Amino acid sequence: MHLIPENVVKNLLALWTTNFKGLETTNEKYRLQPAVIDAIGAACVTAGDTTPAAFGARVPNIATQLHYFTAESYTLWTTLLGPVVLRNRFQQRKYYTHFIELVRIFNDCLALSISREYVDTELRARIANWVLDFEEYYYQYNPKFLPVCTLTIHALLHIPDDILNAGPMWCYWNYVTERFVGYLVRSSKSRRNPYASLARRLREIAQNSVIKMKYNLHRELDLSDRCDDELKGKGFSNYPDIRVLHPHTKGPLDRLAYKAVRNYLLRTFNVSEAVVDTAIPGSVSSWGRISFLNGGDLIRGVELVHASENYMSRDASYIKYSHDVDKNRNRRRLPVILERHVAYGQLLRIVQFFADLPTSTKDGQPLPQAQNVLLAIVRPVKLAKKNHLDTPYSKDGEFSPIDVIDVDDISCLIARIPDHKPGPRMWALCERPDAMGMSEEPPE
Repeated sequence: MHLIPENVVKNLLALWTTNFKGLETTNEKYRLQPAVIDAIGAACVTAGDTTPAAFGARVPNIATQLHYFTAESYTLWTTLLGPVVLRNRFQQRKYYTHFIELVRIFNDCLALSISREYVDTELRARIANWVLDFEEYYYQYNPKFLPVCTLTIHALLHIPDDILNAGPMWCYWNYVTERFVGYLVRSSKSRRNPYASLARRLREIAQNSVIKMKYNLHRELDLSDRCDDELKGKGFSNYPDIRVLHPHTKGPLDRLAYKAVRNYLLRTFNVSEAVVDTAIPGSVSSWGRISFLNGGDLIRGVELVHASENYMSRDASYIKYSHDVDKNRNRRRLPVILERHVAYGQLLRIVQFFADLPTSTKDGQPLPQAQNVLLAIVRPVKLAKKNHLDTPYSKDGEFSPIDVIDVDDISCLIARIPDHKPGPRMWALCERPDAMGMSEEPPE
């Protein structure tokens, strides 16, 4: 948490944008031009609107608000924004490639599990090579540039040993501790007796935890806004870990949605077209939000939930999902062969209805098909390319025909980071590292 984002990355930003420690580096190739810094800062602000709040706080403008950066800001900038907004910004590409390697190392260290063999044989060598390249690019073996070789650069070499001794970096980073301290500070309202207020709050938290454990009341005594929202939602027996939330409407599907739902039922169930046409009811329930329980994402459908400029809502409608694709979809004479593909798109709404399908047979055995279905209507984006971190890009406003998937096929929320390539705007579709979601919720 502190070593890479708040020290190494912070120093790199200072080298790229300011007169680092008073060094005369105005002629160095790694210095970014003022206009470039302003453009990167504007991209950080724009990305705040298209990055769901589940990813973290908005990243400030690096050109004018770098002093507002926190450990979370540096981490988000390193893992999400930096690889996108820095592309083709340096006079020499080696500086960008060097930064991308640091991001790869950081992401590997944030993995939920990491093998001992990888740490010993690969990670150790990659970190050592990165430090050597840093000395070549920034220190340049020139004594007057020695201040760039801070102690934190040397500390990177000890990361493999720390992982071998204590596990991946998320096992002992300070996010959880700092969030807990912030939670306590916000709960202390007394300026005259702050310590008594803190002690009372700690006692209340401990009492609440004991009651939860003794009587198995974890959900009932969860006082967070998220839990209250989920309790008001509607659940379904065949989707135990999902709640659908208001806004809620009932009515017929429009023509395009009806066609997509019809195609989904045809490729999912063993029924004829005539049966599907009678199975889809004339009126279905449509929901604007869907929540995945136990720390999952809260996703909004744009057709029913509209962003509010007054409350500065952040876009939480773009998702990563998996679906079945016919391998021979462009060859009508060949049989249908379904393959599992990963895709990205914008959630439009959630629809729910009872599909009254007749019992089918498979290998001579009856196969019941009638069930309560919960489907996501998605507008898939057209992918254009991928960057060095295998992050896909999409063009602004370019979508494929709407698709329908089961809500269980939704993987996660996606952040969209604006690219600066000339021409139609491109968006990088970024996921947050696995460990980043582990410290989001404050303690109970």
